Amino acid sequence: MWREELEKRGYLENDEILIELTIGGECGEYLPSLALYDKETDTWYYFDNDIPPGMTQEEAMGNALEFFEKLVVGLEKPKLKLSPIREAPKEVYEKLKRFLQGLRNENKD
Repeated sequence: MWREELEKRGYLENDEILIELTIGGECGEYLPSLALYDKETDTWYYFDNDIPPGMTQEEAMGNALEFFEKLVVGLEKPKLKLSPIREAPKEVYEKLKRFLQGLRNENKD
């Protein structure tokens, strides 16, 4: 369910955070990127994980969704950054952990 929502709307959210997926084109490649918005602090963070680009928008979207699914099931660990040298605080990782747990539990209903 979350997968279709992220693909269709481009974002997922709960009371604490919003996850946004965008696809940008550059030099014949489509580059997927994920960002996290912390509603409490009004701050954006980006996922500094390697998400493979695609030759088409659909391929890039598929790569991003595959990466996010690995996050949900725990096969990937997020690397959240405020800037190239500033990592997100522990509290943001905790919010993301709760959010991902909620998505994991969604599949058990």
